[in-house]
Amino acid sequence: MPVLGIHDAHDAGAAIADNGEVVGAVNEERFTKKKNDVGFPINAINYMVKSCDDDITKVAVPWIGGSALFARVFPGLEVKRRLLWRRQAKKPGMLRMKFTDAVFKLVQDQYPKSLWRVVGRGLGGNILRGKLKRTGLDKKLVFVDHHLAHAAGAYYASGFKEALVVTLDGAGDGLSGTVSIGDNGKLKRINEFKASASIGLLYGAATLACDLRFSEDEGKLMSLAAYSYPAEMPELNDFVRYDEKKKQLVSNLGVKYEFLLAEHIRNTLLWKYNREALAYAVQHHVQQQVLKIISGYVKETKIRNVAVSGGFFSNVITNMAINEMPEVKDFFVFPQMGDGGLALGAAYYVDFQENGRFNAKQIDSLYYGPEYSNEEIETALKKHRRSGRIRYQEVGDIAGFTAERIARKNDIVLWFQGRMEYGPRALGNRSVIALANDPENRNQINIMVKRRPYYQPFASTILEEDAKSLLDPYPRGTKFMTVGYRVRPKRFGDLVAASHIDMTTRPQTLGKENKLYRELISCIKKEVGYGAVLNTSFNKHGMPIVMTPEDALWTLENTGAKYLAIGNFFAEKVK
Repeated sequence: MPVLGIHDAHDAGAAIADNGEVVGAVNEERFTKKKNDVGFPINAINYMVKSCDDDITKVAVPWIGGSALFARVFPGLEVKRRLLWRRQAKKPGMLRMKFTDAVFKLVQDQYPKSLWRVVGRGLGGNILRGKLKRTGLDKKLVFVDHHLAHAAGAYYASGFKEALVVTLDGAGDGLSGTVSIGDNGKLKRINEFKASASIGLLYGAATLACDLRFSEDEGKLMSLAAYSYPAEMPELNDFVRYDEKKKQLVSNLGVKYEFLLAEHIRNTLLWKYNREALAYAVQHHVQQQVLKIISGYVKETKIRNVAVSGGFFSNVITNMAINEMPEVKDFFVFPQMGDGGLALGAAYYVDFQENGRFNAKQIDSLYYGPEYSNEEIETALKKHRRSGRIRYQEVGDIAGFTAERIARKNDIVLWFQGRMEYGPRALGNRSVIALANDPENRNQINIMVKRRPYYQPFASTILEEDAKSLLDPYPRGTKFMTVGYRVRPKRFGDLVAASHIDMTTRPQTLGKENKLYRELISCIKKEVGYGAVLNTSFNKHGMPIVMTPEDALWTLENTGAKYLAIGNFFAEKVK
């Protein structure tokens, strides 16, 4: 019987797992249009329940105490915290930062854990039960530890019967990371790292120090690192490092609040080094700590299949380094690696406890969200056509027609098809598509839609059969844009618009999991000679990826984009 997972803190969402299979998963932001939306995910829950044919048996809830507990008891505080992260609220003064830091020191590691769990399950559980009853769900709640939910997502989605499972993030339920062994469906934790020593927190605070948004712009810091000369900053060892003898992350600093830690980084490191050098040094430092953890535990456990999750593993350059480790036989990154994936991780875990079925097949797609019929799409098109801002036509072969516009006319096309993707990456159903061999396309997409900084690259989709000829090394494919790859120097021009200055790209290697998208790229291949395109998410800057036909048409009308392929229709903005 199906298990519903819900996550009700930042990047809230819902998911359903049933007998080792994913029924569906979606995050609240897609409904509310508030990026990384916080709080009780009423819309995501309603969608998941309506899309499930069987009765829900249990509700799995990640986060027992900590931030989620405060979010349940004082939801307004979590909203304000998120606004602060997004720089939509006034920056706290030094006195307030020091007070918050003192509170964080008291509660961050959550001792005694037994007390936090009792309060979390009791007070937090009662609040959640009341909200669920108002949606018509009066089911038993099963609480799952934050990092156990991360680990479960990585392990059960990987299909590895035996795996070394590593989680790393800022903090959750008193921890910043764990190491576990997955064996035939069972997860056994063999180590854990306190929240007070956190690789994720250092990376997030460095992001803040560079005047970027915490818990959102860490990818920009990673991208900025490529613009620096190699820089070593031994001071970073005081922030956090991995002690190989103790097998622990350790920190010599007493600063724990992300905004105060960012001030400390500004005053001690940016005072001496430039922003690009700081980005490089932080990226290099945290990457080395992670490689030590994984290398050490692969050697100790003799387990060479590695699965990872937690917000830190959105870092595709670190993931690239793990992917290239000779001691790693196979590697899997849970594609919704941040807290937005906790609902599915918790549902996976409770589903296995209930049903005992381990699916030994790795997930091959993330098309878990809503889809819309051509009738629904045309209704939206007619409405917008009446405004006089668009015209459209029905096309018998939408993939071939769109491919011709892209390959022969070098048009940039908004592409809206099928079920919406789950997670932070567009994987060919809610994408912006362009030729990858024209560097001007990158600039045009930035001007028209994305408005991203110059140092942030776009991603690529590459047909599996063409990946080895474009990428080197190529130890294995990546269907979900979770790992960086090095572009072959001789082929850099073919991927220049979808690559970074360091000659890496973040690809989606496409097999047969998306027939229409494959057909689009295959048609483009006939024109340009290889199967690869620039693919970036279909959304206006600062907003979530589009979900509905209305979202798609609004984005067409309110950005510089000109063309939209939606269902069997090709729409064009009227000048």
